[in-house]
Amino acid sequence: MLPFFKRFHISREFALLKLRNIKIRYRLILSYLFSTLFPLVVVYLYSFFLYGNIAPAGRLLLMSILLMCVPMAMTTCTYLSISHPIRHMVETCQAISDGNLDVRIQDTSNDELAFLSDNIDGMVTEIQLLLEQRQESETKKRELELKMLQYQINPHFLFNTLNTLRLVAQMNQDKVVAEGICSLSQLLKNTLINEQEFITIQEEICNLKHYFSIQAIRYAGSFHVNYNVPDEISSFLLPKLLLQPLAENSVLHGTYNDGTIMEIYISGRFRGRDILLEVRDEGKGFDPASRDAASKGLGGIGNRNVNDRIHLYFSEGYGLHVDSLPGKGTCCRILLPAISSPQDICHIQAH
Repeated sequence: MLPFFKRFHISREFALLKLRNIKIRYRLILSYLFSTLFPLVVVYLYSFFLYGNIAPAGRLLLMSILLMCVPMAMTTCTYLSISHPIRHMVETCQAISDGNLDVRIQDTSNDELAFLSDNIDGMVTEIQLLLEQRQESETKKRELELKMLQYQINPHFLFNTLNTLRLVAQMNQDKVVAEGICSLSQLLKNTLINEQEFITIQEEICNLKHYFSIQAIRYAGSFHVNYNVPDEISSFLLPKLLLQPLAENSVLHGTYNDGTIMEIYISGRFRGRDILLEVRDEGKGFDPASRDAASKGLGGIGNRNVNDRIHLYFSEGYGLHVDSLPGKGTCCRILLPAISSPQDICHIQAH
């Protein structure tokens, strides 16, 4: 035998479950019938047996019916005050489930239903913002992919042509052109054929050296590159071709035309748990407040692309920062998370 309180609990849960299967309006009607009509019948029968006459019982019944109108009106008003906001809430939730995220319940009352409505409106607003952010992120990603596709060429045809030109340069004993073509071939091979989005810092520095070797043909004797990237960070991963646009800005906008050799410094180090990479030059520099700064500073297309790519892969806490002064040079700093394996990329992006 179950204890009394446990049997009472089971009976109560069973009764509540049965009531939940009945619509609210029918619950109110049943409640009204049991709370008014049943006592009314009991009073009528009791008065009939008490007085033994139908007339007093009839008058008492008539008075009870009149009095019954008062709770009926109150019950109706209470039902409408509950059912109307619930019906509006259900209709709004149905519209939201159909994909219309612009609708809101907007209950201005001060009861529990209004509190529930405000929470639903807040969740829908947050979902709408998340969907807009996701759509914006997907749009930026498609734009970047489209830009990459626009610059793709048939790699085999390109490499065969470059090898032919390199052999011609070697036959003519033109060592500078041969080395430049070899560097260009390796750089294009690493960027076109290697489809991995993330490479090691060592591979990025290797691509950078090939780029400087190519630019040395055009700007012979105009710059000198110094590398200070310790082995302890060389095996960490980063998005491909982050440093090349920064190096290009240093060469194109920082070099002098009077024969002065500009020093360029490529360095990297740990900053807490993150990695800080720097491309610094002692070139002409620029004034960030000037109109010409947009083509050289963070607003430039190449630098802006680097910053957007970092934000696309990681959070807003990482990115590119540019400092420059006229006649003092420019320093570009990239802050990245320390990624040692492809599994770390998914973990960082998930957070």
